[in-house]
Amino acid sequence: MNNKIINKLKKDTNNSSYIIYREKYIKETRIDIIYNEALTSQDTLSNYIYRSLDVIESKYRSDEFLYDVIKNCISNIKVKEINNYQDIVNYLNNGFVILLIENDYSLALEVKKNLSRSIDKPYTEMTIRGPMDAFTENIETNMGLIKRRIKSNKLWNKDLFIGRYTKTKISILHIEGIANSELENYIINKLNKIDIDRITDSSTLKYLLEKEYKSIFPITITTERPDRVCDSLLNGKTVILVDNSPFALIMPVSFNDFFISEDDKDSKYMNNTLTRLLRYISFFITILTPGVYIALITFNQEMLPLDLLTSFASGRSTVPFPAFFEALLMLVSFDILREGDLRIPNIGASAISIVGALILGEAAVSAGIVSPIMIIVEAITAISALIITEPELISATKWYRFLFMIGGSTFGMFGVYLVFIYFITNLSSINSYSKPYLIPFAPFSKEGIKNSIIKYPLSKRNKRDKYYTNNITKKKVR
Repeated sequence: MNNKIINKLKKDTNNSSYIIYREKYIKETRIDIIYNEALTSQDTLSNYIYRSLDVIESKYRSDEFLYDVIKNCISNIKVKEINNYQDIVNYLNNGFVILLIENDYSLALEVKKNLSRSIDKPYTEMTIRGPMDAFTENIETNMGLIKRRIKSNKLWNKDLFIGRYTKTKISILHIEGIANSELENYIINKLNKIDIDRITDSSTLKYLLEKEYKSIFPITITTERPDRVCDSLLNGKTVILVDNSPFALIMPVSFNDFFISEDDKDSKYMNNTLTRLLRYISFFITILTPGVYIALITFNQEMLPLDLLTSFASGRSTVPFPAFFEALLMLVSFDILREGDLRIPNIGASAISIVGALILGEAAVSAGIVSPIMIIVEAITAISALIITEPELISATKWYRFLFMIGGSTFGMFGVYLVFIYFITNLSSINSYSKPYLIPFAPFSKEGIKNSIIKYPLSKRNKRDKYYTNNITKKKVR
């Protein structure tokens, strides 16, 4: 039987040089040792597995059942019983050594090689005084970072394996008694229906979960911060961890969640209220400023003071293009610089983008292609956009900025008003996994509003949001 399994395995792997086969005999019984050299630790194999088998061989009596002796005496924590050929393949490709024992008995012993990087600080969600650890590509390490913070047996997880070829481990987490179980069941059913060749990171899974929601706004948060994940779990949300990905998925989310930073916990509520207000103002500045400028300079000059209008007209006197094309040219130029900043090595990225922006801006003004005021407008727009860290929200912002520009160049301020009404209507119609996107503003949530634009003192935020949880009570903070 052992030879049949080994021959099939060799055929399926095309005699891969990384699959190692070794025979060992304990008395008269043959044991085949199979492992993937690229995934297993040679030291662990030598120091524990081989030595344990040598010890068993020296003490084994013929009247004993060898399978039970090996299972009970092998020096390894994770020992799995194998029931079929597919189990052998799965365990072999997950860093286990396979022991094929005669008479159709088999065991899998975990001897994984450490192929993960160490825990590092966050790179995309920086904080000033918050925790400085971030998720890695190892799902067990990521679970440990969460369990270190939430030391409760009520933190439940459900594991799935997705991908015909990758068999990627997916872990769905929630806190029993706080989270709404209907959401987790919905997510699990949706994941079970996924039939795809590969899941290599959380971004692919995020797309597959969101594809039925026709919105350019993100309805799932990706985060590399364990503290943010723990806060979300304790507020009744569901979290998904994906093996080989340093980003977790949080769901459901609201529009307000993208304006809350982990630094907010360390700030006094009055100071933090001012900071959050600035974030919202910055968001509306970045989507409205180009459109409003185009509307004022093209249609609604009477809304500007005479001196300011004269200054604008003087600056634009040598520009041969309409304001819309001028703004579009500068926005495209800035986005090209930003994209280049993300793609080139970090060593020279900032210097190149800064020099590029300065040279392009100065050259464009000197050549009369754009006006100085347009440089100021685009600079304000670009700087205000820096408060947004979620990539998909940045992309949605670009689309609406463009729509406001079209509205301003077509109907002036009236066009801006029309696009703004469409913007609010669209936000109000979005659902994040059956939860309204504009919570706590619409529908109004008394508990949620206490942690939105205006941040209430911690002593007054003593209940969870009823829209996310079945258990709205929190321990009273005195």
